[in-house]
Amino acid sequence: MVGIIIQVIGSYVATITAAITLEAPRSLIFKTGYAGAIGYLVYLLLANPMGAALATFFACSVVSLIGQFFARRFKAPVTIFYIPAFFPFVPGSAIYQTALYFIQGDYDLSNYYLIQTLSIAGAIALGVFFTDSILEIYMHVRFKMLNMRK
Repeated sequence: MVGIIIQVIGSYVATITAAITLEAPRSLIFKTGYAGAIGYLVYLLLANPMGAALATFFACSVVSLIGQFFARRFKAPVTIFYIPAFFPFVPGSAIYQTALYFIQGDYDLSNYYLIQTLSIAGAIALGVFFTDSILEIYMHVRFKMLNMRK
């Protein structure tokens, strides 16, 4: 339990650091940290039962929902919340392992980590795409329903 708390705090700090590096508005920097920390908590809770790629998909879907909510709530572009909050999910270690084992000539392990890297990267992209698509459909239907009442 303590390990999860430390990792979530680390994710919060990493997200804030990414927001500062990307020059997000000062008033929104700490808010971006919440999106990253909550998303990473979802990842940690789902990683063991589901595996890294599927957990990443659901965690990035949650980050997308939070990012969309914050963008509307704080009247800011959604990318201010998205980009820093996805930093904790980037498969940097798997990319490193892919290159390391490829250079060492261990192509089986290199291929394993390459597939893991591509799976996680794809899960990030699909999580964003899926959530944004569902929200776009919802907003479109809601807009039509409101216009029909007039």
